[in-house]
Amino acid sequence: MSDLITSYYRFAQPGELKGRVADIRPGSEPNSVAVVVERGHATQELLDALGGAQAPMFATGQWYRLPDTPENRTHPRRILRASWELDPGGKLPEGLLCLSLERPNEHQWLVHENHASFLLTADMTWLLTRMVRSEVWIQRGAGELGDR
Repeated sequence: MSDLITSYYRFAQPGELKGRVADIRPGSEPNSVAVVVERGHATQELLDALGGAQAPMFATGQWYRLPDTPENRTHPRRILRASWELDPGGKLPEGLLCLSLERPNEHQWLVHENHASFLLTADMTWLLTRMVRSEVWIQRGAGELGDR
């Protein structure tokens, strides 16, 4: 069983990221994760949309982290790749700034091109992929009834 994780997105304070575009780090509360973004690489609207879309993924167990054990490292629903991709228009439904796409062993965020920079999407892809490969993150697809 895993602990409930919460996440939030915020802009970095001046000099906080030391030349980086983004970082994923422990949040201010227990079992929370902060995604910190350099100003100028995303809009506040996108950060709000991502936070709102990601919260239920953790709260409902769609994404959860298991202890790092030999059995869990080979879990069939382990996420091995996570990424962000800019949407140059047409894929996102009208009015959405981001959309979560799930595939076996992969999670992708489709992000509106007018709300994030190319550098941010590249950095987030690198950070998320590194995170899911170094920790045991599990995805449960829609409609699955199996235990965690």
